Amino acid sequence: MRAILNVSLPPDKKKEIERRAKKMGLSISSYVLYTIDLEQKMISEDELLERIKEAEKNYKEGKTKILKSLADLM
Repeated sequence: MRAILNVSLPPDKKKEIERRAKKMGLSISSYVLYTIDLEQKMISEDELLERIKEAEKNYKEGKTKILKSLADLM
């Protein structure tokens, strides 16, 4: 079942959404759903900061390696 959501936007934002949806070949509803799904998959700022802190800690403890090429990564 679908629900309707009315959103008030400035005209320039509405045009931008319409332009982006058209460029992707999506309806406005599909574009909004796509952007919500995309945002949910993104890492949060807090999680990113936590990962940075962990990486810095590992670096300071000598738990990292200097790679000379992508082959070294494999």
